Amino acid sequence: MKKIHPAVRCLFILPAVLWFFAAVIVPVLMAVYYSFFSWDGVTAKVFIRFDNYRELFKDPVVWKSLTNSLKMAFWCVLLQLPIGMAFSVILFNRKLKGRGFFRTVYFLPVVLSSSMIGILWGQIYDPNFGLLNGLLEAVGLKQLQQIWLGDMKLALGCIIAVVVWQFIGNYILIYYTALHNISEDVLESARLDGAGVLKLFRYIELPLMWPVIRLTLILATVNSLKYFDLVYIMSNGGPNHASEVLASYVVKNAFNSMRIGYANTVAVLLLVMGIFFIVLYNKILAPSSASD
Repeated sequence: MKKIHPAVRCLFILPAVLWFFAAVIVPVLMAVYYSFFSWDGVTAKVFIRFDNYRELFKDPVVWKSLTNSLKMAFWCVLLQLPIGMAFSVILFNRKLKGRGFFRTVYFLPVVLSSSMIGILWGQIYDPNFGLLNGLLEAVGLKQLQQIWLGDMKLALGCIIAVVVWQFIGNYILIYYTALHNISEDVLESARLDGAGVLKLFRYIELPLMWPVIRLTLILATVNSLKYFDLVYIMSNGGPNHASEVLASYVVKNAFNSMRIGYANTVAVLLLVMGIFFIVLYNKILAPSSASD
C-alpha cells in the first residue's frame, strides 16, 4: 500500500486546525487583549494597563462568583460521575430488559434546550403554584415549603440540582460506551476465574475505563465552571448574587454594564481556572497513578 506523504496528511487536518484557531485561540487572545482596556464596546478603547486586574481582586462579587462556580463544579463532579457510572453498569447488564428505552430516557434531558429546562424548573420551583411546593403540601409537609430561588441559602443548590439532572445522562452514555468497548473475552475469562460483579468492576472494568474517567472528570469540572444558561434563566444570579457564577458575571458586565474590558478580565480568570484544573487532573490522575 502506497504511503501518504506527510504534507498531504497536513492538508487533511488543515481545515480543522484553522477552525480551531479561529473559534478558540483567536477569541482567547482577544479576551486577554481587551482585558487591558477600558471599553464600552462603542467608543474608543482606553489602555489602562492592569487596572482591571486590580479591580478584579478587590471585587467582592468576583470572589462570590468564583466560590459559587467552584461549588457547582464540586457537586457536579461528586454527583454526576458516580451516579452516571452506577447507571451505566446497570444498563450494561445484558439481562436488563428495556435497556434501549432507559438509555433514551436518561439521555433525553441532555438534548433538550437549556432555555426550556430553565423555564420548566423555574415553574417547578415557583413558591406560589410550583409543583415542588404543591407536592410538599399534598404529602403533609407544608412546613418545608420554601421560596426556592428567592432564598439566598437555597438558590444555588436548586440550580446545581437541575444542572446535575440535565447532564448526568451524558456521562451515563460515555461510561456505557466505555464498558461496551471492553473486550468480551477479557470479561468472560474473569467470570470463569470466579470473579463476581463487584470484583469484575473493581479489577477489570474500572482500570480499563481509567482514561475515560479522567476525561469525564475534566469535562465535568470545566463545563461546570463555564456554565451559564440555567443560572441566567432561573435566577439571573440572584438573590443578591447568591447564585452568581463567573460566566454569568461576565455577561452582566459585558451587556448590562457595557464594561467589555472588565468582562474580559473576569473571562481571563475563568480561563485560568479551567487550565488549572486540566493541568491538575492530568498531573494527579496520570496513567501511572491509576496503575499504582
